Amino acid sequence: MNVIIWLNGPFGGGKTAVARSLCERDESRVLFDTEEVGQMLRHALNAKRPVTDFQDWPAWRALVVATAIELVACLECDLVIPQSVFTHAYWHELTTGFASADVEMRAFTLTAQPEELEKRIARDAKEPSAVDWRLARIPAFQDALPWLATETTVIDTSGRTPAEIAARILEDVVADRH
Repeated sequence: MNVIIWLNGPFGGGKTAVARSLCERDESRVLFDTEEVGQMLRHALNAKRPVTDFQDWPAWRALVVATAIELVACLECDLVIPQSVFTHAYWHELTTGFASADVEMRAFTLTAQPEELEKRIARDAKEPSAVDWRLARIPAFQDALPWLATETTVIDTSGRTPAEIAARILEDVVADRH
């Protein structure tokens, strides 16, 4: 049975790098960037229903679940989703959507020490205009961490390579399959 491997956590936690490492370790895994769903919806919804975060659109949550389910069924592979979700109600909506479709999901929260997160965010040359927004989201992550710690496996990425973290995640996923 295929599984969705969801990588949650703050910006700078290592989600994207670990997701790439997971896919490189096994080319049958597929990376699903749910931000593309948000971008797709932005042009249609933003004019009449503006939000600061596309996750606030119920359509984003519904389409992420539906698309992930279809991808797993169509591709018959594990799906890797690196996406921060810090609103518990939204997380519940996503996880119950997968469960109701009988799609297994393993969720991991990747984090690092606050000063390490700030350094990583500041070094992001790919989207320098997003630095302030990402730094401002650290408190939201800290507020979500108590429930994330009960509903996901928390992994501190400080001082560890993406390959090491991917190996750790795969140990958990393989153990669950047996």
